[in-house]
Amino acid sequence: MKTTMTFFVLLFFPLLIDAKSKRATLHIPLVHNGAHFYDNKVVFPPVSSPHSHRGLAFMAEVHFGSPQKRQLLHMDTGSSLTWTQCFPCSHCYEQKIYPKYRPAASMTYRDAMCSEDPNPKSNPHLTFDPLTRKCTYQQHYLDESNIKGTLAQEMLTVDTLDGGFKRVHGVFFGCNEFSDGSDFTGTGILGLGVGKYSIIGEFGSKFSFCLGLISEPKASHNLILGDGANIQGHPTVINITGGQTMFQLKSIIVGEEITLDDPIQVFVDTGSSMSHLSTDLYYKFVDEFEDLIGRPLSYEPRLCYKADAIERLEDMDIGFAFAGGAELSVNIHNIFLPQGSSGIRCLGILNNKESFTHVIIGVIAMQGYNVGYDLKAKTAYFSKQYCDMEM
Repeated sequence: MKTTMTFFVLLFFPLLIDAKSKRATLHIPLVHNGAHFYDNKVVFPPVSSPHSHRGLAFMAEVHFGSPQKRQLLHMDTGSSLTWTQCFPCSHCYEQKIYPKYRPAASMTYRDAMCSEDPNPKSNPHLTFDPLTRKCTYQQHYLDESNIKGTLAQEMLTVDTLDGGFKRVHGVFFGCNEFSDGSDFTGTGILGLGVGKYSIIGEFGSKFSFCLGLISEPKASHNLILGDGANIQGHPTVINITGGQTMFQLKSIIVGEEITLDDPIQVFVDTGSSMSHLSTDLYYKFVDEFEDLIGRPLSYEPRLCYKADAIERLEDMDIGFAFAGGAELSVNIHNIFLPQGSSGIRCLGILNNKESFTHVIIGVIAMQGYNVGYDLKAKTAYFSKQYCDMEM
């Protein structure tokens, strides 16, 4: 969403799965901004604001309010709150394609009430402003960006995979009035994290997303919310702690599985383009590629080789394996990304150099997979497949 460190650690809210009546399944097509990775990829709709060259993002086109105002929201499993930039805005990211949403012009907008938080430590920046009598929030991200605004509820309209549309009333969202730091891709965030104000809770405890290969211009991508989510494939147990969803990484894959000395708790985060690894884990990949290819052009922050050295390699999978046998593994030609016209390709994995303690598996490592979540059962499913679906 933001930079090469495009991941979020938000102020997660308590899990609320069964507290309200559930809505029908919602099927949403996704687009991405991958043209800067592969020249033959044409993105529709075009994305030029904020700057989309900072990282790969999968996005949903969502209409806010009545009358409808189109927004392009970055799908993010690492954050809970859906938000968009509102007018007026004291300091916001530039938007050239879609105009800012105007709450005063919508007949279906309403300010949300600040409800008592049973776990206030999970949400220290949601407060009632006695001057405006609004519930305001302030949210920080690991790349030191931050946003501020008003918690609100609104009707969202989404074009669905079958060519129709659905309206969802009373969805919680952040009406952003201040944005500072690195640029976001798109006009806001579609938060799929586990939290009180997450859109997931509107549809129950299940959701799934399917991402095609960014190198294929006609690849399909989708997001499904509700009981009709695509829950199939190899299962792995997820740990939901303090609103954060963690996976147990047991091996890395470089053609074959290389078992770690001890399993590691990691995030699987669509809000991050690259995977971000600890130095020790990162150099497990580096060592394998040195044995396979030889000395690289660069080691850090990314492993880079001349493009012909990668292109000569036979097909092999690169990725991650989790407890229970589930895995995310991408063909080597799709996880080594072209770097402009310089004839260089670099691994879509970064060494975080201990700048933070978490291990993040980013969206580049999820290409060609359907990932399904059953939050009530605390289980996720990984299936390597095409994303074309008959409705």
